[in-house]
Amino acid sequence: MENYYDVLGIDPDSNQTAIKSAFRRKAKKYHPDMAVEDADSREVPQSLAGTKTSKTPFKSMRESAMRLILEAYRILSDAEKRRVYDRVLRKQKLEQGGFDYRSFLKARPQDPESQAKLIVYDLLHNLEDEAIAVYERSKSLGDFRLERWLDRGDAMDAEYCLAEEYEKRGRLLRAYAIYKRLIAMEKEKSWFRYYFDVIALKYRTLVLQKMPGRIDEEDYLDRLEESIGLEIGERDSAQFLRKKAEVHLRRHEYGQARESLERAISLVPRLPGLAAVRRRLAEVGEI
Repeated sequence: MENYYDVLGIDPDSNQTAIKSAFRRKAKKYHPDMAVEDADSREVPQSLAGTKTSKTPFKSMRESAMRLILEAYRILSDAEKRRVYDRVLRKQKLEQGGFDYRSFLKARPQDPESQAKLIVYDLLHNLEDEAIAVYERSKSLGDFRLERWLDRGDAMDAEYCLAEEYEKRGRLLRAYAIYKRLIAMEKEKSWFRYYFDVIALKYRTLVLQKMPGRIDEEDYLDRLEESIGLEIGERDSAQFLRKKAEVHLRRHEYGQARESLERAISLVPRLPGLAAVRRRLAEVGEI
């Protein structure tokens, strides 16, 4: 599998600005229409050109290089595609060991570091049920947190994958707790960088669309207040406040509904849905 970071000549933790700059630089250098007859212009790196033969026209080599550069940019400039690609790279690295790594890890059930690595291995190899089972079983080992035993980035990505799997299985509060912790960790020290917006969207969709009606309403109000406290962004906080106002309205708790509405308006005055809440409060004489 091609290493697209090598293709663009960037580090794996590069941000979108660096990716775009590298793409433009490579495209300018290797675009077939830029070819001239001097020797330097004919030099196409092996990583971009493939196998060079005396019969391979330099323009064809440049065209192959350009296709690879475009594909690298297409993947790395898309947050979700890049996340999936990074997981495949990690899987490839694990499989280069040459021995039954999973059996080795499974044979060490009382070693938290081995179990943390087993969770990552299983997630990378589509063994999600097994990963969840190990994750839950390992809680008996004491203060079991993946970031204690793994590189912080690998730990956070594994937790994110676990949250997705809990969400798919309808275990929404488990998913919520992991997403919330990851967002707090990201705010404390950035790691997700290039796909944090994907995680924020997952969290927002879970809280605003999937949890209502599926968990106790008192618990849901508490989760909304916790979400506001995360301070992901003003618009996110305003959306959580709007939802909180709507729940209070349904419960005829008009004072709390008005308070949540006013807090939302102070953040994003024109947020869709706020006018409807205001009209309902006006109808019951609370505004």
